[in-house]
Amino acid sequence: MIKFFRKIRQKLLVENKLSLYLIYAIGEIVLVVIGILIALQINNWNEERKANISENKALIALKNEFDKNIERFRFIIKERDSGQVVLRSYFDIIANDTISIEKKAQANKGAYFGGNWGAQNTVLIGLVNSGAIDNIKNDSLKILLASWPNLVQNWNSEEEKLIKLIEKMNDYKRTRIRQGIPKALNEKKGYIFKESFEQYYSSMALIVNDLEYQNFIASEIENLHHQSIVGGRLIRNYEQIISALNIELKNRNLN
Repeated sequence: MIKFFRKIRQKLLVENKLSLYLIYAIGEIVLVVIGILIALQINNWNEERKANISENKALIALKNEFDKNIERFRFIIKERDSGQVVLRSYFDIIANDTISIEKKAQANKGAYFGGNWGAQNTVLIGLVNSGAIDNIKNDSLKILLASWPNLVQNWNSEEEKLIKLIEKMNDYKRTRIRQGIPKALNEKKGYIFKESFEQYYSSMALIVNDLEYQNFIASEIENLHHQSIVGGRLIRNYEQIISALNIELKNRNLN
């Protein structure tokens, strides 16, 4: 092709057709420029197509990760809120000076799930660290995703406070109430308690009126209350993220 154009130029020069040569040369330049622009356009289109594919994969992976995270989190929040209700009733009893010590000792403190959430943010962290988060064109979604790690950190901070509080409370009780031991491996699961219920209630009677014990319960309620607030913010952020992800996926025919 290049030899073909070169022969045409040489022929025009030999025949002394300068004006036609200039017109031809300009036309050739225009054709080259158009070819370059088309090539650039094709390259841009190809790069955009790759970016869209990458963004689609990221959106799907994010939705799956957030759905898994929130399923366990809703369970934890429900348990903690139920525990807070029980603890408030218990605190009302032990802090009431008109109620007998015997009734306070026999009051049910209740229990709730105390395990950690352990949110998995592998996909989100990977997108941020690799810079692939910039492939997401929805700015509102990116802002919501950017706020998520801070909310998770706030929750983890409240979790750490609760763990430390329960450890202190257990240390306090260990010096006043004999603890049980696990049953042998060849026996059914459970604990062996050396004290009878009557002995246990007698031990509890020694601490239910203790201000330090009552303040432990009050601090536990306060922590659960803070968890409920932080958890509510986290769930609202999640719902906004999922809503934005679902809209994006629907617009891309991916859901």
